[in-house]
This record gives sequence, C-alpha cells and structure tokens, in this order.
Amino acid sequence: NDMLPIIQDNCYQCHSQNNNLGAGIVLEGYTNLSVYAESGQLLGVVKHQSGFSPMPKNAPQLPNCNIEKIEAWIMAGAENN
Repeated sequence: NDMLPIIQDNCYQCHSQNNNLGAGIVLEGYTNLSVYAESGQLLGVVKHQSGFSPMPKNAPQLPNCNIEKIEAWIMAGAENN
C-alpha cells in the first residue's frame, strides 16, 4: 500500500515497461522491483549513496518519509503485499 504509490509517482516516468528511459532498468511489477530492492540498488540510489547514480534523476531527493518507507519495506523482506 505504501510502496506502489512512491514507485509509481517517482520512478515509472523513466523505469516502466512502456517508457523505459532508465538504461534498461524496469521497476514496474513486483518481480522487477524486488531484484533492485534485494540487491541494495534501490536503497542506494534513493539515499544518494556513494557509488550509486542518485535517483530520481535530475530531481530532488525523495522526502525522508518516503526513503524511510522504502528502507523499512526492504528490511522487512521486501514482501509482495
């Protein structure tokens, strides 16, 4: 309930099935998203960590509350719920 709106609003414009401007990275659909969540890439890019390309590209960092929701979801096992 929390994750889908965050990802849709901030990622799909470049990382969806139909509008893939994001270097071949598709985040639409749980199967696609979970790969990046489990590898640490999703959290690395949204937290603007060293070694990761900051996302959303050419936009401000997500609000802390959204980053915290993403991190909590990942830490809880990134379940498809």
